[in-house]
Amino acid sequence: MTERPIGPIDDEATSAAGGGVATAERDSPGDTPHGTAAAGPRSDEDSLQSLEKQMTLLVRRTMESVWSHGYGTNDAVDRYTYPVLMLLDEEGALSLTALTGKLGVSKPTASRQVSRLSRAGLVDVSPHERDPRSVSVELTPAGMAAREQVRAARLTPLREVIAHWPESDRDALAGLLDRFNTDLDLFLR
Repeated sequence: MTERPIGPIDDEATSAAGGGVATAERDSPGDTPHGTAAAGPRSDEDSLQSLEKQMTLLVRRTMESVWSHGYGTNDAVDRYTYPVLMLLDEEGALSLTALTGKLGVSKPTASRQVSRLSRAGLVDVSPHERDPRSVSVELTPAGMAAREQVRAARLTPLREVIAHWPESDRDALAGLLDRFNTDLDLFLR
């Protein structure tokens, strides 16, 4: 087995030694630098394990190193409240119930996130026009500006990471992630 770099790590031993690169073992000499076998069939279980590993690395890296400081100057916007801004930007005003469903969180969680954004002036909360027991949540101009600030901060490192990718690969990844997220939403319902 050989090792290949998979990205920076930040454990104490590496930090003390001046930084380093995490490595992953290759299963066979025929593996490509991207961790997929150059030839030969793979089992469904191998494929699932590889997917689970890559998703774990993706989430850890984007949350901890790539996007951890990309939420702008407003303290109300973080990795939990940014998806609220994103959804309202894409879909317009939503009831709290609809927002809860689309975020995949509990109603108390969504309510806390919306309250936080409302106190910061980033969303307006008003009685729902058809159901007085419900509320409608809508982006304010300040919320739209915060959304754009965060988007710009997140696109900068993403642009650098995939600068060498052909547009067709970028489109393919976006399409596959869209498909995965759609299927994940259906699974969670």
